[in-house]
Amino acid sequence: MLGMKRILVNVVVLSLAVNFVATWFTTPASTSGTTTTGSSCPKSKYRSIDSSCSSTTIPNLGRSGEPYARMLPPNYADGISTPPVMSNGSKYVNARQISYNLFSIDETPDPTNTLINVFFLQAIGHDLSSPAGADTNLQCCAERKVIPPESASSRCYAIFIGMDDPVYSWFNIGCQNYVRALTKQPTQPRQPVQQINSASSLLDLSFLYGNSVVDSNRVRAFTGGKLLSVRRNGGEWATKYTTECSGSDGCYVLADQRSYQFPMTATVHLIFLREHNRLANQLKLLNANWSDEVLFQEARRINIAQYQYIVYYQYLPGVLGRANMIKDRLIFEGSGFATDFNAFQNPSSLSEFGGVLVPYMQAQLPGSINFYLNNTVQSFSLSSLAGNLTLFESMFSSFFTGLITQSTKLISTRSFSIEWKNFMYRLASEPVGLDFLAQDIQRMRDFGFARYNDYRSRCGLTRFATWEAYNASFKDPCPKTLEKLRLYYPSVDDIDLFVAGAFEEPIEGSLLGPTFYCLFKQQFLATRTGDRYFFEAGGQEGSFTTAQLTEIRKVSLARLMCNAFPTLPKIQSNAFCPVSATNSLVSCSSLPTLNMAAWLA
Repeated sequence: MLGMKRILVNVVVLSLAVNFVATWFTTPASTSGTTTTGSSCPKSKYRSIDSSCSSTTIPNLGRSGEPYARMLPPNYADGISTPPVMSNGSKYVNARQISYNLFSIDETPDPTNTLINVFFLQAIGHDLSSPAGADTNLQCCAERKVIPPESASSRCYAIFIGMDDPVYSWFNIGCQNYVRALTKQPTQPRQPVQQINSASSLLDLSFLYGNSVVDSNRVRAFTGGKLLSVRRNGGEWATKYTTECSGSDGCYVLADQRSYQFPMTATVHLIFLREHNRLANQLKLLNANWSDEVLFQEARRINIAQYQYIVYYQYLPGVLGRANMIKDRLIFEGSGFATDFNAFQNPSSLSEFGGVLVPYMQAQLPGSINFYLNNTVQSFSLSSLAGNLTLFESMFSSFFTGLITQSTKLISTRSFSIEWKNFMYRLASEPVGLDFLAQDIQRMRDFGFARYNDYRSRCGLTRFATWEAYNASFKDPCPKTLEKLRLYYPSVDDIDLFVAGAFEEPIEGSLLGPTFYCLFKQQFLATRTGDRYFFEAGGQEGSFTTAQLTEIRKVSLARLMCNAFPTLPKIQSNAFCPVSATNSLVSCSSLPTLNMAAWLA
């Protein structure tokens, strides 16, 4: 494992530190009892692939393959693993009903955000979270019906679809497959199970570099510090397993196959792949005596730093609001190093981030993806592109341009596209596909997230005692929505976190209401203050020099996109926002880039 200087901490101080961390995060039980100190973390300038030793006090915290952190303990009906029930003991209304009846279908565009916002967030989500066991082929439905419990796997948690469903009933579909995430069994009796995060818990481009040495070795070229790639049709692409491969997923060699879920997510991945190899080439020109390993690690280190800067200073301000982020110490004004690294901060990813917040932000996804060809606009349905990479390379220019030209959906409508709710991963022989919103809601029940009011209390917000008080928190109080909520939930105390948080009025400058803002804030506070390799952290073994930090703060997503697509003539300075009077098109050559002389050894 790679790490930092040895920190001597006695057991008493360590115990106090873990208790301090738990004031915001529930530390996974499988590691909270560990008293390993920094002695097992060797000194290193470079972060480990699996995020081990992010915490030198408890080196396994945040490592891939460990349990998620939580803002609140799970709310399982039996206290261990049985999905939650409501206060009167009845089951929650099934996920498909919540998806279809509470969240409308709408395609209102948001004129302030470009499409790359939602796919950049998906990359962040993949970076921080990957529930173990999600890629199983286990089937919990047979002949479109739920397999009876006595015949099904214990991990089956299929989504029941009623005979009165307005869409699926027409095709006699009574079930959607869902398999419960893998868990670590508690070390003490009567303790809740813990879902396992297969991803490393920090912003380390693990979707590009992998979460283990095996993953990393699979995508490395082992020459010149570069990642595997090939030249085809004048461009650099991820390597394919075989030249004869003709699968719709493209059969690319990747550290995380989710990166190529859509051609749009593949484009984000390719931006950082090409950037890594560009950096490796530049470093080799500067330092001809560096080995492949040093070139790889330095290019990876710079690539991750640029990515972290873009996440915090360019992407998140559009979601949380720059002024809010400065107030809450998520970002800083000034040119120096940050001093907020906390060796006792649990860096593990919050299960609420990948399980609740990322699914909510998918409301930004439009049902059609636009292509801009020869001054004309053409469209593909979102579902037709899911898992389909056949057009990725031949139409890369169009996908690329679409990400910075097309608008996202307006998230404040609390709606999802008809594609997301009815047609995802539709087979050629089938008229409909999966309801991805229902799948996400089912996962929330699988994880047993606590109730909405409990999260409000945790965030220091007022609990709602009545439906009328909750309705007053809506941006636009709506009697119809309140009527449906009363129908599905016997008490305001029973509302799902996802459902209730989605209808809150956004706080000033943010896309999110106060509860979701709180969860976002805590995730990204932990991700920066719990990472001793965070690009702004000073005084650490992996810290950049002052000159290098200054260079990193020059970059932008627009600049990286120009690097990845050299024939691009112009781009708006802020790629997350559309072209406007304050965000005009500029030549790529005018955008600041790294002065690599800062890395001359």
